[in-house]
Amino acid sequence: MSYCLQSLRLSTQEIEHARRAVTEARRLEPEGSLEPETLQWSNATTIGLDTEFVRERTFYPRPGLIQLSDGQTVWLLDALAPRPITQLGELLGRPSQVKILHAVGEDLEVFQILTGVLPRPLFDTQIAAAMLGQPLQLRYEHLVLACFGVELPGGKARSDWCKRPLDDSLLEYAAQDVIWLPRLHAHLTDGLAAKHRLQWLEEDCDRLVASAASNLDATQPLDRVKGAGRLDDTALAWLSVLVRWRDHRARERDLPRSFVLRDEAMLDTAVRLVRHGPTPAALEGMPKGLQSRHGERLLALLQNGPPSDFRRPAELMQLDQDQRDWLKLAQQHVRAQAEALEIDPALIASKRELTRLARGEHPDWLQGWRGSVLADLPKPA
Repeated sequence: MSYCLQSLRLSTQEIEHARRAVTEARRLEPEGSLEPETLQWSNATTIGLDTEFVRERTFYPRPGLIQLSDGQTVWLLDALAPRPITQLGELLGRPSQVKILHAVGEDLEVFQILTGVLPRPLFDTQIAAAMLGQPLQLRYEHLVLACFGVELPGGKARSDWCKRPLDDSLLEYAAQDVIWLPRLHAHLTDGLAAKHRLQWLEEDCDRLVASAASNLDATQPLDRVKGAGRLDDTALAWLSVLVRWRDHRARERDLPRSFVLRDEAMLDTAVRLVRHGPTPAALEGMPKGLQSRHGERLLALLQNGPPSDFRRPAELMQLDQDQRDWLKLAQQHVRAQAEALEIDPALIASKRELTRLARGEHPDWLQGWRGSVLADLPKPA
């Protein structure tokens, strides 16, 4: 049994204190001063953080609420406040305080939008739990239950967090999302130290923050289009032009990519462009409204043709037989290593990541603890 499955017995008093902190969470309204709260949370060595936002109809996340907790008090910071949240930025950048989040993901983007600062040093409890044998995508409430035996409500993450006023049930849910993070940090840190894996977590968290700071997206634009790999090189080159146009429009209008143009319509148009060239006939598969609004400008852009230096991305190339054979061998090797370490194989390397190795790429994660774990993996042919 892995360490973090050993439930830590919390006293009834400690559980009740945490629950009281949730119900008595301090709401920091737009017109209020943050100075007294800043003084309190700046003295904590660790601070739990979470964000609530809405993104169903926008390209960028719309921040609604920021939650903070030192394990004793919960603060709920209104992210719709018109003033700059400078105190939050100071907290995020303070090197003496560990910022604890669960499944950090889009939270980093929210922090950049609000403050321009990313949380350093970062401790991601989802990654930490995975390094102690839990499933890689373990939910926060399941981790709290596994570690402390405390059941939390769930199912409100998709609520409208930009609505005002927020219901009391949403505020309680938001407070629950951070009150346990400092306790999880202490519990998981003990487990990681016992297994000599604290350095693993530091590497992975540092890489997450560095990637966000560089605005790096591991997903290539063409690879984001479902079905792109089925196109031949000529159609794929045309698709690359459409993808760049869609991304530009989505960012410009702050709309989801699919609201600008769906993948299916782009694939159809790419094939039509091979047949008809940049003519009105090539756009017939697009929605009529889009044709009327943007058809002329899009055709003018397409008159330049596809990029002359276009090369099919490696991610969309089929593996040859030697590469497929190596991939099977690599997957077996990863499973064996994961079994020995009692962790999810995907934590070491997913099939997608191993496929990159099969193509001869050298991703940066091989320079860290994964490189040591995979040191005996044969090199691809």
